[in-house]
Amino acid sequence: MFDAGFLEVLVIGVIALLVVGPERLPGVASKIGSLIGKARRFVDTTKADIEREINASEMRELLQSQKKEIDELRSFMDDTKHDIHTQASEVQSDIKAGLENVTNTNSQPASPKHND
Repeated sequence: MFDAGFLEVLVIGVIALLVVGPERLPGVASKIGSLIGKARRFVDTTKADIEREINASEMRELLQSQKKEIDELRSFMDDTKHDIHTQASEVQSDIKAGLENVTNTNSQPASPKHND
């Protein structure tokens, strides 16, 4: 949090000793230590919450991307299904027309051959 070397801590300690006095210095130091501990826990918790939210946001984006790809695949599959049904109907009608031609050709009497 704060980058303080030994000399800075010693100066702060001497000033605190002069301002607060030797009788109350241990209690004040204890309170300051507990406040620093609470501040660190708060910062750590906040960092963890932010990281969790970022991960959740990334997951949401990934899910939306996956959903878009799935929707595109469904659309492609529906188009392909429609094309197959159309082609199958065309083949079926061509087969029926061919069968009718064969049936009509076989049911007509054969024309007599003329031998001259």
